[in-house]
Amino acid sequence: MLIGLGIGLALADSSVVTLALPDILREFDVEIPQVAWVLTSYNLVLALSAVPAAYAARRRPVIAFVLGTLVFAGASLACGLAPSFGALVGARCVQALGGAVLVCAALDLLTEVVGSDGSAVRTWALAGVIGAALGPAVGGILTETLGWESIFLVQAPLALVTLLACWRLRVRPLVEPAGRPNLGANLALLLVSGALTAALFLLVLLLVDGWRIPAAAAGIVVTVMPAAAIATSAVASRFGGLVTRSACGCILIAGGLTALGVLPGSAWWWTIAPQILVGVGLGLTLSALTERALHGRSPQAVHGGWTIAARHAGVVVGLLLLTPVFTTALDRNEDRALRAGAAAVLDSSIPPLDKLGVAQDVLALVRAADREVPDVRRAFDDRPDDAEYRTLEEQLVSELDRAVTAAFSRPFLLAALLALAALVPIFLARREPSL
Repeated sequence: MLIGLGIGLALADSSVVTLALPDILREFDVEIPQVAWVLTSYNLVLALSAVPAAYAARRRPVIAFVLGTLVFAGASLACGLAPSFGALVGARCVQALGGAVLVCAALDLLTEVVGSDGSAVRTWALAGVIGAALGPAVGGILTETLGWESIFLVQAPLALVTLLACWRLRVRPLVEPAGRPNLGANLALLLVSGALTAALFLLVLLLVDGWRIPAAAAGIVVTVMPAAAIATSAVASRFGGLVTRSACGCILIAGGLTALGVLPGSAWWWTIAPQILVGVGLGLTLSALTERALHGRSPQAVHGGWTIAARHAGVVVGLLLLTPVFTTALDRNEDRALRAGAAAVLDSSIPPLDKLGVAQDVLALVRAADREVPDVRRAFDDRPDDAEYRTLEEQLVSELDRAVTAAFSRPFLLAALLALAALVPIFLARREPSL
């Protein structure tokens, strides 16, 4: 369905550039806290503009969907052609404005198309889950094959195609007063979205920047999570009421994030089981909380705007909370890795006169990386291909991998606490009807 495609595109943009961040970081010569604003700016503007956009969209939903889509497509093109980092962030803000309008207007359009509020909400929520979950995987594959700019250049024509859904579509304007939002469901959405930031943002950084996996390969690895989320969303209604699904989903997300925080090794296959847990939890929780937030509330476009605001405010909270924790841990564990690496060089069986040279080369690579994970294998490019050097090389790589993996541990565990915190508003609101 074309309307669902528009929703998916707009909500995928909250995470679609995650695997492209390392390339953007290098191209524009910025650091991790700065490059995170490519994600933060979009989610912040989307969170702030969703409710005003929903109020505007309810009066002329077809016109709002068309205008929002045109703004989104134009800003996507500007992102792909951005000449500087500032221009990219600015275009992302405009893109978010268009995305907020089209997503909120789409809910009323879906009601007209499918004929019932309940079916429209479920379709709207499912499109959002699919878009947000698939975003990093699709973005990673495009980044590796066509460059990070292609993420945005592909979006522009796809967004314009969705306008065909508005052909001859007539929707009655809604002007009745809007009741208060469901605070419990929306607060839970905020906390869960903050927790999912670690799964979508930090996991990608760990794979690409930490373990030096190519972006396309990392994109394939992280498809496990959306696959589990989509499969679960399709059968989520069989798992009980909305409270049960929401609570179980939060627990599964927290369990998956905890597992990512205590990984026993630095290989991609260790992330598969945690991703499945997070994906199943995502499929259960987001759809259930969105349905709960909209159930029995009219006009739905306005309350849909509240859910979008809550979800993307959570992403912003997650990024602002987890990024400094991660960068501090990375600096601390880098120092530990250097000390362990120096000990490995001194204890190695390579010629004594060459030990100082290897140590100096490794230190130079670390300093040149400037808060990125260095490729210490380059220190051995011009050295003999002997067993002693190969053994030392693998020891240094292993120490670095352990340090990087440890740096991600605390942010993942902190995100797991956010997921568990969402249980509080879920259970406080459990006595409300329809659960």
